[in-house]
Amino acid sequence: MSNFRVRPLTIGLVILAAAFVAAGVVYFTTTAHDLPAFVPGHDTHSTTHHVKHGIAMIMLALLALGGAWFTTAPDRSESK
Repeated sequence: MSNFRVRPLTIGLVILAAAFVAAGVVYFTTTAHDLPAFVPGHDTHSTTHHVKHGIAMIMLALLALGGAWFTTAPDRSESK
């Protein structure tokens, strides 16, 4: 059985990655006009999708998952 630890930081990074994926899906599927006003990229008169914003969100999700993976490293044993 593997001896990795799930730390609170790991859980937080996985949740953050899920939020980034959700934001990316919103950017891919919603036009700029239909985005909420507080979301970056909202444009009242635009009918385009923000593909670059969606790609950026997916990349941030991948970075968060990479960080979560690095936080699962086993503890160093003090053997001399």
